[in-house]
Amino acid sequence: MNNKYHLLVVDGNPYVSGILVQTLRTHFNVTVANTGQEAVRLLIQGNRFDCVLTELNLPLIGGLELTNFIRTNRLLKHTPVVVLSNASDSDTRIECLEQGVDSYIAKPFNPLEVRAKLLALLRRTALAVEETPYSPVSVRQQPEAKPVHQLKSR
Repeated sequence: MNNKYHLLVVDGNPYVSGILVQTLRTHFNVTVANTGQEAVRLLIQGNRFDCVLTELNLPLIGGLELTNFIRTNRLLKHTPVVVLSNASDSDTRIECLEQGVDSYIAKPFNPLEVRAKLLALLRRTALAVEETPYSPVSVRQQPEAKPVHQLKSR
Protein backbone atom coordinates (compact mmCIF):
# COMPACT_ATOMS: atom_id res chain seq x y z
CA MET A 1 0.00 0.00 0.00
CA ASN A 2 1.27 3.46 -0.87
CA ASN A 3 1.34 5.81 2.14
CA LYS A 4 3.03 8.72 0.38
CA TYR A 5 1.45 12.14 0.34
CA HIS A 6 0.11 13.30 -3.03
CA LEU A 7 1.61 16.66 -4.00
CA LEU A 8 0.70 18.96 -6.89
CA VAL A 9 3.64 21.08 -8.06
CA VAL A 10 2.66 24.01 -10.30
CA ASP A 11 5.65 25.66 -11.93
CA GLY A 12 6.36 26.60 -15.54
CA ASN A 13 10.10 26.07 -15.20
CA PRO A 14 10.97 22.42 -15.97
CA TYR A 15 14.31 22.79 -14.18
CA VAL A 16 12.62 23.84 -10.91
CA SER A 17 9.92 21.17 -11.12
CA GLY A 18 12.55 18.55 -11.97
CA ILE A 19 14.60 19.40 -8.86
CA LEU A 20 11.44 19.29 -6.72
CA VAL A 21 10.34 15.92 -8.15
CA GLN A 22 13.79 14.43 -7.60
CA THR A 23 13.99 15.70 -4.00
CA LEU A 24 10.40 14.99 -2.95
CA ARG A 25 9.70 11.63 -4.59
CA THR A 26 10.77 9.62 -1.55
CA HIS A 27 7.97 11.14 0.55
CA PHE A 28 5.48 12.25 -2.10
CA ASN A 29 3.72 11.11 -5.21
CA VAL A 30 4.35 14.23 -7.26
CA THR A 31 2.12 15.47 -10.07
CA VAL A 32 3.49 18.40 -12.08
CA ALA A 33 1.35 21.04 -13.78
CA ASN A 34 3.20 23.55 -15.95
CA THR A 35 0.44 26.18 -15.82
CA GLY A 36 -2.31 27.35 -13.50
CA GLN A 37 -4.90 26.23 -16.06
CA GLU A 38 -3.47 22.71 -16.03
CA ALA A 39 -3.60 22.67 -12.22
CA VAL A 40 -7.24 23.81 -12.18
CA ARG A 41 -8.09 21.15 -14.79
CA LEU A 42 -6.50 18.44 -12.62
CA LEU A 43 -8.46 19.64 -9.58
CA ILE A 44 -11.76 19.90 -11.47
CA GLN A 45 -11.28 16.35 -12.78
CA GLY A 46 -11.46 15.13 -9.18
CA ASN A 47 -7.78 14.54 -8.49
CA ARG A 48 -7.16 15.02 -4.77
CA PHE A 49 -3.87 16.31 -3.46
CA ASP A 50 -2.63 16.48 0.12
CA CYS A 51 -0.83 19.73 -0.69
CA VAL A 52 -0.32 22.18 -3.56
CA LEU A 53 3.07 23.83 -4.14
CA THR A 54 2.74 26.67 -6.65
CA GLU A 55 4.72 29.43 -8.26
CA LEU A 56 3.13 32.88 -8.00
CA ASN A 57 3.89 34.21 -11.46
CA LEU A 58 2.11 31.90 -13.88
CA PRO A 59 0.43 33.05 -17.09
CA LEU A 60 -3.37 33.60 -17.03
CA ILE A 61 -4.09 31.78 -13.76
CA GLY A 62 -1.39 32.72 -11.27
CA GLY A 63 -0.61 31.26 -7.87
CA LEU A 64 -2.98 33.57 -5.99
CA GLU A 65 -5.85 32.84 -8.40
CA LEU A 66 -5.17 29.12 -7.98
CA THR A 67 -5.21 29.59 -4.20
CA ASN A 68 -8.50 31.47 -4.45
CA PHE A 69 -9.97 28.65 -6.55
CA ILE A 70 -8.92 26.10 -3.91
CA ARG A 71 -10.18 28.18 -0.96
CA THR A 72 -13.60 28.77 -2.52
CA ASN A 73 -14.18 25.13 -3.48
CA ARG A 74 -15.91 23.28 -0.64
CA LEU A 75 -14.15 19.99 -1.47
CA LEU A 76 -10.68 21.51 -1.72
CA LYS A 77 -10.73 24.40 0.77
CA HIS A 78 -8.73 22.59 3.46
CA THR A 79 -5.90 21.62 1.08
CA PRO A 80 -2.67 23.27 2.22
CA VAL A 81 -1.16 25.67 -0.34
CA VAL A 82 2.50 26.66 -0.35
CA VAL A 83 3.85 29.39 -2.62
CA LEU A 84 7.34 29.10 -4.07
CA SER A 85 8.37 32.41 -5.64
CA ASN A 86 11.21 34.75 -6.41
CA ALA A 87 9.21 37.75 -5.15
CA SER A 88 11.17 38.63 -2.05
CA ASP A 89 9.34 41.70 -0.80
CA SER A 90 7.42 41.54 2.43
CA ASP A 91 4.23 42.97 0.89
CA THR A 92 3.95 40.00 -1.51
CA ARG A 93 4.44 37.48 1.30
CA ILE A 94 1.82 39.23 3.43
CA GLU A 95 -0.65 39.35 0.54
CA CYS A 96 -0.14 35.62 -0.08
CA LEU A 97 -0.84 34.79 3.55
CA GLU A 98 -3.89 37.06 3.62
CA GLN A 99 -5.23 35.37 0.46
CA GLY A 100 -5.13 31.91 2.08
CA VAL A 101 -1.63 30.62 1.37
CA ASP A 102 -0.36 28.47 4.24
CA SER A 103 3.35 29.06 3.72
CA TYR A 104 5.74 31.00 1.51
CA ILE A 105 9.16 29.83 0.32
CA ALA A 106 11.47 32.26 -1.48
CA LYS A 107 13.50 31.32 -4.56
CA PRO A 108 16.30 30.40 -4.74
CA PHE A 109 15.46 27.62 -2.31
CA ASN A 110 17.05 24.61 -0.70
CA PRO A 111 15.05 21.57 -1.88
CA LEU A 112 15.64 19.82 1.44
CA GLU A 113 14.13 22.80 3.26
CA VAL A 114 11.10 22.64 0.94
CA ARG A 115 10.67 18.95 1.80
CA ALA A 116 11.01 19.62 5.54
CA LYS A 117 8.52 22.50 5.41
CA LEU A 118 5.96 20.45 3.44
CA LEU A 119 6.24 17.49 5.80
CA ALA A 120 5.88 19.76 8.86
CA LEU A 121 2.81 21.43 7.36
CA LEU A 122 1.21 18.08 6.53
CA ARG A 123 1.99 16.73 10.02
CA ARG A 124 0.20 19.71 11.57
CA THR A 125 -2.72 19.29 9.17
CA ALA A 126 -3.03 15.60 10.04
CA LEU A 127 -2.85 16.37 13.78
CA ALA A 128 -5.58 18.99 13.45
CA VAL A 129 -7.84 16.45 11.78
CA GLU A 130 -7.07 13.80 14.43
CA GLU A 131 -7.59 16.21 17.32
CA THR A 132 -10.98 17.37 16.12
CA PRO A 133 -13.14 16.10 18.92
CA TYR A 134 -15.80 13.67 17.92
CA SER A 135 -18.87 14.27 19.95
CA PRO A 136 -21.78 12.07 19.12
CA VAL A 137 -25.06 13.88 19.09
CA SER A 138 -27.23 12.69 21.89
CA VAL A 139 -30.87 12.36 21.12
CA ARG A 140 -33.15 12.96 24.04
CA GLN A 141 -36.34 11.03 24.22
CA GLN A 142 -39.16 13.44 23.75
CA PRO A 143 -42.12 12.96 26.02
CA GLU A 144 -45.09 11.53 24.25
CA ALA A 145 -46.90 14.33 22.55
CA LYS A 146 -50.34 15.06 23.95
CA PRO A 147 -52.91 16.67 21.78
CA VAL A 148 -53.61 20.27 22.65
CA HIS A 149 -57.34 19.69 22.64
CA GLN A 150 -58.52 16.33 23.86
CA LEU A 151 -61.87 15.10 22.73
CA LYS A 152 -64.20 14.04 25.54
CA SER A 153 -65.70 10.63 25.23
CA ARG A 154 -69.31 10.09 26.05
